[in-house]
Amino acid sequence: PRPEAGRDLETEVHVSFEQAMEGAQIPISVPLSAPCATCRGTGARPGTSPEVCSRCHGRGVEAESQGLFSISQPCRQCGGTGTEIKEPCPTCAGSGRTRQVKRYRVNIPAGVKDGSRVRLAGKGEAGPRGGPAGDLYVITRVGDSRIFTRRGDHLEVEVPITIPEAIRGATIEVPTLGESKRIRVPPGTQHGTVQRLRGEGPPRLNGRGRGDIRYRLVVDVPRSLSREQQEVVDELATVIDQNPRARLLADRD
Repeated sequence: PRPEAGRDLETEVHVSFEQAMEGAQIPISVPLSAPCATCRGTGARPGTSPEVCSRCHGRGVEAESQGLFSISQPCRQCGGTGTEIKEPCPTCAGSGRTRQVKRYRVNIPAGVKDGSRVRLAGKGEAGPRGGPAGDLYVITRVGDSRIFTRRGDHLEVEVPITIPEAIRGATIEVPTLGESKRIRVPPGTQHGTVQRLRGEGPPRLNGRGRGDIRYRLVVDVPRSLSREQQEVVDELATVIDQNPRARLLADRD
């Protein structure tokens, strides 16, 4: 019979938002079963070797007759391994494995998302009696950004603009993952308007470019006004002299 493979393992690693955007190497420690150093995973005392099972003759299964039928099941003597250990290893008691703490450095790819799984092949539990090791899956937990919110492949951020900027239009400076850039606010911009910079967001894990950054423009209304500001607002209200709610009430007249 083929050697039994070891179990797959999972562990979590916490990375900052910046590390997730740029990629990083993160050290991790994982408690697991590894091949016994004394017997090199065979389970047998050094100087000896596992022997062919005398009951199943190495097949790992035995047949049991029940009338007209024959049922195959794992060998009761060797547990299906096909071998017997006459002299078990004193370190691992014949299992071929010992508990250890393994230390690795995990390559976190740029653009990784919260909950993504990074696979380390062959870094899981060692298989019994020299069987191949399973895999280790590292689950990424990405910290929050104080500026950006991630939405799939894109980033979002709220950008305050002043009332004059919304009315007259302006060119304003906005944050990116690198240096700040400038975007144009058109005249008459409404609260909640979204502008975007294409290709300035997180790297896509499939290698196909980058996502976007979406800027939600939020008109910043002062909570209080000086006397001079109040006079200017009153004058503006007189000049504009329009009721934006008129169409909502028109059908009720």
